[in-house]
Amino acid sequence: MKKFFCRVCLLGLCMVPVFANGDVDINGQITSVNDAKKTITLMGANGNIEIKVFPYTKLKGDDCGVFGNDTHEKFNALKEGMFVEVEAIPQVDGTLGAKEIEWKCGNRAY
Repeated sequence: MKKFFCRVCLLGLCMVPVFANGDVDINGQITSVNDAKKTITLMGANGNIEIKVFPYTKLKGDDCGVFGNDTHEKFNALKEGMFVEVEAIPQVDGTLGAKEIEWKCGNRAY
């Protein structure tokens, strides 16, 4: 029984990469917004990274609406200095494209 359980666990670990969605989560501060190219540049732990924002990218302000509701925004809501969490997808050309960008409005330090 112990060997069977070990084999099932090993098989499960081997299957994880098959079902991985390939998304990359990046947290950082927006250092620049390029409206012409529809990109944002984030300052993260490993330096700056440029991320493409697509028409289908979900832009969400957490607790930004009336009574603390979430808001769904447009590209012009992204501003330099904002701290954001980006769920990005690697593109064929080696760049990153944003699937979702989220920022928090409530619970500020000051």
